[in-house]
Amino acid sequence: MSMTLEHKKHVAFWVRCLRMLPQPYTSGDTQSGLDLLGVAQSKIPEEERKDLIDWIYAQQIAASQGGGFRGSPCHATSRTTPGPSHITMCYNALQNLAILRDDFARVDRASLKKFIASCQHVDGSFSPSPGQAERDARFVYCAFALCDMLDAWSSINTDAAVHFLLQCRNHDGGFGQGSGQESQGGSTFCALASLAMSSRLDRLENRELTIDWLCSRQQSGSGFNGRPEKPTDTCYSFWCGASLAILGVHALIDSSSDVSWLLSAQTRVGGIAKTPEDMPDVMHSYLSHAALVMHIPSSEEADKEVSLRLEGLQRLEPRWNLSEMSAEWLRNHIR
Repeated sequence: MSMTLEHKKHVAFWVRCLRMLPQPYTSGDTQSGLDLLGVAQSKIPEEERKDLIDWIYAQQIAASQGGGFRGSPCHATSRTTPGPSHITMCYNALQNLAILRDDFARVDRASLKKFIASCQHVDGSFSPSPGQAERDARFVYCAFALCDMLDAWSSINTDAAVHFLLQCRNHDGGFGQGSGQESQGGSTFCALASLAMSSRLDRLENRELTIDWLCSRQQSGSGFNGRPEKPTDTCYSFWCGASLAILGVHALIDSSSDVSWLLSAQTRVGGIAKTPEDMPDVMHSYLSHAALVMHIPSSEEADKEVSLRLEGLQRLEPRWNLSEMSAEWLRNHIR
């Protein structure tokens, strides 16, 4: 496969997924590669963009029924019961509205803030919906991202949530989904991004231990794995790479090897697979694009070869996992 980004093929892949997503991929249909490829506005006609925005708002739950956003109409339990909101879907809804350049006029901010607060437990953790037993670092991340976007920190107990996250940290420096659970690249990103968004990174003691754990996830001459003794997987180039970027040490990555590994997983029909031997899927394609973005040099004097290999990608706000342009739109229009 080409060792430069196949921009046109990836755009075609994402347009196909947007308009006719294969059934096995529907669980990941909230990702947007078109945003990072810088073509969301040009490749989605205005009428289609309006339809997508209207569909997202159709998933907003009325304040009288708890507020927030559900994932899709299939979560309704009856014709009169729309189904519960989900904190991850709320996060995705705001992301997608920003990518589609909506003005957020129809977002019920007050009920959304109440919904976020209702998902928090006494120990600081968050569930996807009020009253659910499932709780872990992923949902804390979604809650913190929403509070950061909405400037709604007063709606939650931030200190309790930070305490919960720090309890998820292990002796090796990585973070698990919960206290005592194995360190993993995705949960480590959720914890570090949450600490950064809440201006609590200074609570991370001995951060060198976490940096060492993250750096050791990169395999020699290749990409990253998510846990020790596991095979490399393109998605972890984002989870671990973004974590190192948040800690200000992305330069510790062997960029040339990681970029080559990610590009080797491109396919002839566009998209990027979990490994070069697999078929592309939505999640790994998007997270691979996001990982590649972070390798774009920040100055003209930097590696021009890398810049040319990654031409066409837009810079990323790693904490929100959103292009800088869409993140700026969101900041300017939602508050």
